[in-house]
Amino acid sequence: MTPAEEAYQRLAPFYDELTQEHDYDAWTRHLEDRALALGLSGRRLFDAACGTGKSFMPFLERGYTVTGCDISAEMVALARAKAPAAHVFVGDVRALGPIGSFDLITCLDDSLNYLIDDGDLEAALASLAANLADGGVLVFDVNTLSTYRTTFARDMTLDGEDVFLAWRGRCSEDEEPGCVAELVIEAFGETGHGTYERVTTRHLQRHHPRHEVEGALEAAGLCAVGVFGLLPDGSLDTLADDDLHHKLVYYARRVPKGGDSE
Repeated sequence: MTPAEEAYQRLAPFYDELTQEHDYDAWTRHLEDRALALGLSGRRLFDAACGTGKSFMPFLERGYTVTGCDISAEMVALARAKAPAAHVFVGDVRALGPIGSFDLITCLDDSLNYLIDDGDLEAALASLAANLADGGVLVFDVNTLSTYRTTFARDMTLDGEDVFLAWRGRCSEDEEPGCVAELVIEAFGETGHGTYERVTTRHLQRHHPRHEVEGALEAAGLCAVGVFGLLPDGSLDTLADDDLHHKLVYYARRVPKGGDSE
């Protein structure tokens, strides 16, 4: 079991509470609008590392045919219950095999940052590229160095309706590019009669500098057709700054025969 699989096996029951303030409808609409501007034409979506389905639900509601996968069986079970119309399965983004031919592939919520070993990012992007339709668009985000120097270097708490969450950052404010970051999330769920059960999850992520991401895209036969900074309202900034934004969003397409981007 990978560290990410183990973490989300335990965190799955609390994930929607942890992300309750995320406006997926607005965010995915911004992502879709940009993909359309870059040539997206079909409505077949594959959402890799889809979690509990929050990232693909808005697309499903907009009429997309949705396929999703996640490495955590527990997260997949929640996504299936939430969206019976979607086809969701357990899968490792690094080794998907042939699934289909998709017009839009998404891999969101810093999922690729959980790929911490050498060669993992290249394997994942090649796996996704193999399932991208001709003219299709791949969209993914990665956490920036700024995120690891701030959010991953702090302690925070979230007092939800049914669970209390403690976020404990293990990073420092001077992390270097390419660092491996550690975060501990503790969830305290009420079991009844005023008693609580503590669930501790450990999250390891790797910062992927832009030149490494673009090199991995090239190795997968893809090219970046747009790189944007993610703004707090979910919109995209044409300035993509690893020190300014908390995420960078990449758009990629296949490199056509002849070598020039479409």
